[in-house]
Amino acid sequence: MEESLKKRKGSSSTTTVVGHRRHETSGAPTAQIPPPLSSPRSSTLFSSDDQRLRYYSQFCNRVILDPKYLNLDFFDGETFDCYQVFQNSGLTEFMSLKLPHFPKLVRVFYNNLKIQDGIIYSKVHHVPIVIDQSLFFSLTKLPSQGVPFEGTLVDDWKFYYSSHDARRMVCTDQADMTDILLAGSLTFDCRIMHYIIVRILLPGSSNLAQASEEDLILMWAFHTGRQIDWAHLVQYWMHKALRANAPLPYPHLVTFFLHHF
Repeated sequence: MEESLKKRKGSSSTTTVVGHRRHETSGAPTAQIPPPLSSPRSSTLFSSDDQRLRYYSQFCNRVILDPKYLNLDFFDGETFDCYQVFQNSGLTEFMSLKLPHFPKLVRVFYNNLKIQDGIIYSKVHHVPIVIDQSLFFSLTKLPSQGVPFEGTLVDDWKFYYSSHDARRMVCTDQADMTDILLAGSLTFDCRIMHYIIVRILLPGSSNLAQASEEDLILMWAFHTGRQIDWAHLVQYWMHKALRANAPLPYPHLVTFFLHHF
């Protein structure tokens, strides 16, 4: 993808499109003995023994996904169809969010995170964090109109969606329509779209060179103008991170929440 971008934009590369911040490197997880709640370190971070014990047993060594952001200046004067799609979907402000993050606070936030009925609850440094739907939209500017997509084809789309037709929509003419969908078989514009999906919108640690069926459905939805409840989808993605050993996404967004509270 880097070579393709250089052809389109002189000496620019993918790091021009999507910026990133360095983050801590973690080797093999090492067990940590939790300090007692009465210690200064624990008493400032946690409000209860349950929070403290859960943190040291499940979250203190959790991998934090390196936050990426969209460099909007890269698209000035360019004619990328995917950028217009993201603009029309109301996602560019969220995708260009750029903030530092503090690993321990991010892990504490997720350690105490609960999402119920579209409301985010957490607590960091004894400060209660409650983000209802209105505040979530105010902070993130994520659109909440559309279907509550959660990675699988929703009922409203089943009549219109075909995996084969979706592949033809996003792939080059030479791509194999039956094989594993590799990012290299996507058209230039769709390669950028896929990269932004898996690195910014729904960041993960899986094989980024391969487009999953979930990625294909999203690209099809973008190309056909389907509306997605992105506020719901981002919260769903955050909730998925509560699974055992799952990497923690959106550390810069967590920083944004902490600044607000």
